[in-house]
Amino acid sequence: MSASEPLYYASYLQLNRLLSSQEMESAKHGRPVHDEMLFIIVHQAYELWFKQIDWELDSVMELLSQPAVDEKDMGTIVARLRRIVAIQGLLIDQVAVLETMTPMDFLDFRDFLYPASGFQSAQFRVVENKLGLRREDRLKLEGAVYTERLNDDDRARVEEQEQR
Repeated sequence: MSASEPLYYASYLQLNRLLSSQEMESAKHGRPVHDEMLFIIVHQAYELWFKQIDWELDSVMELLSQPAVDEKDMGTIVARLRRIVAIQGLLIDQVAVLETMTPMDFLDFRDFLYPASGFQSAQFRVVENKLGLRREDRLKLEGAVYTERLNDDDRARVEEQEQR
């Protein structure tokens, strides 16, 4: 797009890329399951909101890391923390959408997802770390530390954040 062309909504939001990123594992195996699309979209929405929370936390942490916090920055900090709280409310509300799928509906495609799990959300783990959840305070899943189920790149990213 040249500088003289007006910005187009779908281009700005990269909708072609975003809306084509739902690939159902069940369809790849020749047995498409309708509710897998809902599952993917709900979880992709979670990941987008985790990205926004991370963005807001980075801003708040930067403002609070100054030797002296300017009074005008306190309003910004409070507004961004309130935004995080509002997003967390949305995350909770999204569960109701997921609950429109029965456990049996989920089982129709769950085997195609194994061993993938929401426990592998590196963004969620980074947010937890930024909010102060320490490694020693975490529950172990089947005796394993929380980073064990992450791939190498995600594990490195999460563990780097943990050290900050």
